[in-house]
Amino acid sequence: MIAASGAEKHWLRGYLLAEWRTLCAGSAIMAARAGVLLALPWPLKFIIDNVIYQRPLTPTLLNILPDPLTHRLALLDLLGLAMLGLGAFDALLVFIGNRLFLDVGQRVVFKVRSDLFAHVQRLSLDFHRRQRGGELMARLSGDVRQLQDFIAAIGIDLLPHALTILGMATVMLLIDWRYALIALSVAPVLFLMARFYANRLRKTLRLVRRQESTLSGLTQEILGGVQVVQAFARETHEDARFGKQASHSLAASLQANTVQAQFGPMMNFIIAAATGAIAWYGAASVIRGSLTPGELLVFLAYLRGIATPARQFAKTGRIFGRASVALERIGAYRAEQPSITEPPGAIAPTTCIGRVELSHVQFGYTPGQTILDDISFTLEPGRTVALVGATGSGKSTIASLIPRFYDVVAGRILLDDRPITQLPIHWLRRQIGLVLQEPLLFQASIWENIAYGLEGAGRSEAIAAARAVGVDDIIERLPGGFDAQVNERGLNLSGGQRQCVAIARAMLCRAPIVILDEPSSSLDAATEQRLMAALDRLAAQRSALVIAHRLATVMNADLILVLDQGRIVERGTHMDLLSANGHYATLWQASHDRDETPKLRLVSR
Repeated sequence: MIAASGAEKHWLRGYLLAEWRTLCAGSAIMAARAGVLLALPWPLKFIIDNVIYQRPLTPTLLNILPDPLTHRLALLDLLGLAMLGLGAFDALLVFIGNRLFLDVGQRVVFKVRSDLFAHVQRLSLDFHRRQRGGELMARLSGDVRQLQDFIAAIGIDLLPHALTILGMATVMLLIDWRYALIALSVAPVLFLMARFYANRLRKTLRLVRRQESTLSGLTQEILGGVQVVQAFARETHEDARFGKQASHSLAASLQANTVQAQFGPMMNFIIAAATGAIAWYGAASVIRGSLTPGELLVFLAYLRGIATPARQFAKTGRIFGRASVALERIGAYRAEQPSITEPPGAIAPTTCIGRVELSHVQFGYTPGQTILDDISFTLEPGRTVALVGATGSGKSTIASLIPRFYDVVAGRILLDDRPITQLPIHWLRRQIGLVLQEPLLFQASIWENIAYGLEGAGRSEAIAAARAVGVDDIIERLPGGFDAQVNERGLNLSGGQRQCVAIARAMLCRAPIVILDEPSSSLDAATEQRLMAALDRLAAQRSALVIAHRLATVMNADLILVLDQGRIVERGTHMDLLSANGHYATLWQASHDRDETPKLRLVSR
């Protein structure tokens, strides 16, 4: 068996301990089976020695079994029934033991997958930014599934065979310790051979899993962007990329198959050579009279019993190898800790006004890289702050710092005069209604996607939220209306329809702070006008942060911040900034050069 490291086994041990009753019952069943396997050759031993050769039974056995000298056929019948009974009992024990260990494996896999999913879901966004979706799915599905086969293999194959070997070795030593030592001398050779190939197999299977995960991630990436692939007619290019990675995966699998294919024949050759030598020595001992033919049969049967686990290792080596690699990979994810944490015992305030203050904030995604530098402004309840600037200037990064998707490198962010790092993370995020530039919807009905914004909300609350933002009629025109089913990522809806659902969801959450990342980018003029009017009514009692590329949508915001390369280079109202004839005026002029006629404006409050 391929051993996992101490750290790897430690986390799995906790799940196994939770199933200790079933594991103990299964172990008891398999221990009983080991006793049955130990007893199986003995009826044959008595048939040969006592029925065929009519050797007299010991006085103790004469009180139990028919005398072979006078009741030869009766003894044969009884021994035949004993063999049948042992076989039937073995089958029953195998059925019960297999069922118990398979059930344990299923329950452990379910709990490991659930806990791993919950753990990964709570890891900070910096972890998810560096992971490919296919890699996450490979560990949550394929790697976790390997554990079930691993648990079943240990309980069904390893445990009974290990107990059987111990019992057989003991009996062989009691019959003839010299012959037993010769017969058992093959065991260390088999063990060393199994260990050698197990280590090689684990290394190759680790490479296989890595290549399979990369292939899975690439597949998800290509198929997820299939519209772009087809739009640029790059199917042949992606075929080549997929084929190249698939060939790497195939090469790794073929290498593992080579090691696996070598393992079995080598084990069988050693076992065959040892069996032949031991059979020759045993036959010579029978001729000399130091061993009976029945005892030789027991020795050979036990030798075969000892060789069975070795052959089983050759068959299940891939299971143990894959499980060992899976333990390493799952353990690596379990060892990941969120970079966004809160102090122990953080207390949630009873109320939230929604006043947000950023003071000299500096941030970078990686050490030595500065995305934002010296960002300071205040977001007051009932007022709107707009962030404008070229793409990549840091607008969306600021929006991600307020709900603590990332932590600032320097400076601080306050909510109602309390540092957000001292607040419970879940409470903080419930105070913020967030609408992303690319809205994400789930595979559910439209009203369920809207109700996702408020725990416990139902269909009526979702419809009311859609009416509040003025998009209810847009949704009702869809086939099925609010009950229309959304497919994966909402691709059966238009961009504007997805944005409407996402905005209604943000409005439903009743948060005192609203962060809108280009909320009207996918809406036509009529829908945008109704939406912006609804946002204005709702924002009268909220702190609103609006990220905008279309300057006409925020020209009457209470404060406009102009960003350039991560710094605030201008701040003021629309008219103030135009009068300054700086960056904002240049952006405004560029929007008019693109024939961007102002259609709507947030009403000044």
